[in-house]
Amino acid sequence: MQSPPLVLSHGDRRWALGGRPISIGRLTECDVVLQGDKVSRRHACVVSTPEGPLLVDGSRHGTLINGEQMQAPWLLAEGDVVKIGVWTLQVLRATTREIDGRSGARSKLGKLKSWLRRYGPSEVFGTVAAVGAASAVSQATESTIAAAYAGTIAETVVFYGTIALRETVTDAHQAGASGKSFGHKDVIRVLRNIFLEFGAAEALDMALIRPFCMGVGIRTLGGSFGALVGKLGADVAFYGPVLTVYEWRLAKNRVDERAEKSRRTTAEAKQIED
Repeated sequence: MQSPPLVLSHGDRRWALGGRPISIGRLTECDVVLQGDKVSRRHACVVSTPEGPLLVDGSRHGTLINGEQMQAPWLLAEGDVVKIGVWTLQVLRATTREIDGRSGARSKLGKLKSWLRRYGPSEVFGTVAAVGAASAVSQATESTIAAAYAGTIAETVVFYGTIALRETVTDAHQAGASGKSFGHKDVIRVLRNIFLEFGAAEALDMALIRPFCMGVGIRTLGGSFGALVGKLGADVAFYGPVLTVYEWRLAKNRVDERAEKSRRTTAEAKQIED
């Protein structure tokens, strides 16, 4: 008999289990975002197996299942209670509406929310900087080219500055909670990861696509509105490769976490046998 569809519940949020992997942790790109000193950046994930949804713990702090410490990956069932840090998540039977709503569109909505958590704040600040700088330089110089490049440079500095600051603060806090130091090498690692995520797309975007789009917008529509329209047009071209790399990195991290957990479980089993 086939098991009933399940969901993972936290407060008023629910995530369907049995489809794509569900990530849990402190990082804003996780599906289930939890904060606290006892929550790792990528604390755990739920993956689909032929037997049902499997909870895999990849954290330093551990996870409780029904009040007991997890010792190995756990096959989730209706009624299970998952405790991570101070947070409690429950495994419940999916409602009829949730079962009917499981589709590709639902998966795309989950990805959209993940993208907004990742890039949203940086986009807001970057947009204000781009439009403000482009408008100011356009009025001061009456040069479309100068205004386009001013907006591009201002947005680039603010966008990546915001992302780097958020990533650095998150990693530093996590290191402190784990009793580890956080120095300049860790900051360099954060910057390297950002470069790997954006590098190729950003080089073409900053040198050509964004100044061109903003220049066309300013020349045809004028002022702040033209700069905004041009900036949004450039975003369409920019985020195609960026989101592809981002989703690839998430998938790779999930595979690596499962592989690492499998190696640990195998090693523990061998120690017990010996």
